[in-house]
Amino acid sequence: MLNENAYRDSVRERDLDNFLVEELSSSDDFRDWLLNRITADFLPPETGDIRVRKSPVRASLDGRQTDVELGWFSRGDQKACVLLESKVADNFQTGQAESYFGEVQAQLLKLGPKRAAAVLVAPAGKMPSLQHNGAFAADVTIEEIIAFLESRLVDLDEGELSRRLSVRIELLEALAGKRASGGWVASTVAEKKDFAIAYEQLASEILPDLKVRPSTDGPKATTRIFEAMHISALPNMRLRHEFGKQEAWKYTNVQFPKKANRVAVLRSSALLRGTSYQVETAGQSLSIRARTPGVNPMRPFEDEQDKVEAGLIATRDLLAWIRDNAAEIARLLETN
Repeated sequence: MLNENAYRDSVRERDLDNFLVEELSSSDDFRDWLLNRITADFLPPETGDIRVRKSPVRASLDGRQTDVELGWFSRGDQKACVLLESKVADNFQTGQAESYFGEVQAQLLKLGPKRAAAVLVAPAGKMPSLQHNGAFAADVTIEEIIAFLESRLVDLDEGELSRRLSVRIELLEALAGKRASGGWVASTVAEKKDFAIAYEQLASEILPDLKVRPSTDGPKATTRIFEAMHISALPNMRLRHEFGKQEAWKYTNVQFPKKANRVAVLRSSALLRGTSYQVETAGQSLSIRARTPGVNPMRPFEDEQDKVEAGLIATRDLLAWIRDNAAEIARLLETN
């Protein structure tokens, strides 16, 4: 069980630094996602050891430190680097953005063309006050990182790794809500927690064979993910009921990880003929989805219950259709 408000008492900029060090060191998926955010001006080496450092000495010798450095090495020699600057509550110090530009230029001189870049990481609400005139090759918001981690949860069964990711999301939500005054946004919104309890109760009646995955019920939580699905022909699939962000209509969907390249195949088949279902891409996943009413989890559950019930019934019907057509879906996805 997740701790309630694990980061309630203390969250600091260095927590973001430590998060980046850990994720860049241990997660190829996160590292690739981050590198894809950088412009074509940076090309990482295709081979070599990848290392991560916190607060390294700069090549430009300007007396400043970089928060986190991602480096590529071959036979002990550095071949490329990405410099990351974390900002949570404070603005740039005088000349700080310019010093990053100078450091990148020094590294390019040392490592060669397209072998160095800088990335700024900060809450979305903080970005407008962090103007840097192109000193950073990419601006990455904490909210975008949260969304990436939540997308990884889709492909994970309940266990230690999924719980670790959930706690990291709690940390990032606290960091994204931090202000210079020292205030913060709690990782769990009380209204959403109450709504989630009622939702799970109704879901257990309409989908008794499934379990709703626990959520942080934070400010960005607008999806309910189901577990305990077992269809032998389709072992890798995830079921998600999307609430939306106060849209009139959203959808419920079954996702097949790493099958986005089969979307055209399913669309051109006779599989969906006569149904209202759609096939879409969802990151690297293929999604078969049905339209459902949008749901606002910040309102009292009784006000949204009819919409929730319609969405859960659509979820039940979609899952039944998936089961009935599992063999054909498996053939089209080439999972047999």
